[in-house]
Amino acid sequence: MKNDFSNNNVFIENIPQTENVNYSTLEKKFLNVMVLNRVIWCVITLIAIIAIPILRDENFSIYIYLFTLFIWLIIFTFTGFSFRKKKYVFREHDLIYSSGVIFTKSILIPYNRIQHLAVHQGVFSRIYNLASIQFYTAGGSSSDISIKGLSKEDADRWKEFVSEKIKKLKQ
Repeated sequence: MKNDFSNNNVFIENIPQTENVNYSTLEKKFLNVMVLNRVIWCVITLIAIIAIPILRDENFSIYIYLFTLFIWLIIFTFTGFSFRKKKYVFREHDLIYSSGVIFTKSILIPYNRIQHLAVHQGVFSRIYNLASIQFYTAGGSSSDISIKGLSKEDADRWKEFVSEKIKKLKQ
């Protein structure tokens, strides 16, 4: 009986580093989609801030309005920063998605863990011919990722690429 088992040492310098990967960025048009979504949210809050005092026959202090304006400023500032921090890379055996302004998060998903993938388009994304690609993994929702802000053509091509990789792994 031949024993093929081996358990060799692994050294930290032999492990590939994800920091040295050439990431791709999202389409610049996706920043417009992000801003449009924030504007709609701000309009809804503005309507609520105006309507609540009228309906309750009260007056809001000027400080409430200034605080709301300050929150909106933070939201729009973070929107720009978060757009610049979102990046992705498809490699031979896995994909990496990185995001986050204050707390950065990088998720690496081997293709053999992907159970399902789908391309989605929202209303504003359709206007700008953008899409997102959603990867569902065996690890549950915490390990699922969605790469938003890809051109529709790129999302479809990446979906086909990953589907082919998964098909080859299952053979």
